[in-house]
Amino acid sequence: MPLVTLMERQAVVFEGMELWESSDQSGEIMLRHLGTARLMAQHAETFRLTAERLLQGFQPDEELSEIFTTEFQMRLLWGSKGAQVNQSERYEKFSRILTALSRKLEPPPVKLVEQLSI
Repeated sequence: MPLVTLMERQAVVFEGMELWESSDQSGEIMLRHLGTARLMAQHAETFRLTAERLLQGFQPDEELSEIFTTEFQMRLLWGSKGAQVNQSERYEKFSRILTALSRKLEPPPVKLVEQLSI
């Protein structure tokens, strides 16, 4: 996340800085993030094999498949304004979308009364 945040900025901004930017250990925090990213890249083959094993026999829902395309995400998140929208607005909208999808796709929580009667 820190690397992506830095890369998408147009200029250096000092207000609203992230913890990893304003801390005395900001360089070390960035190095740890990059080290973790390197480890994930090195283990990509293991992740791929594990995913193949877990997804054996999986049949995707064609209606839901479209939401994972880049074009759909661009239209959904930014509409006609594109990536020129404020970063905090984009993150807030993305969070609302994830919350809505989560509510739709996850089973409803079981109430304590229902658990006790079982």
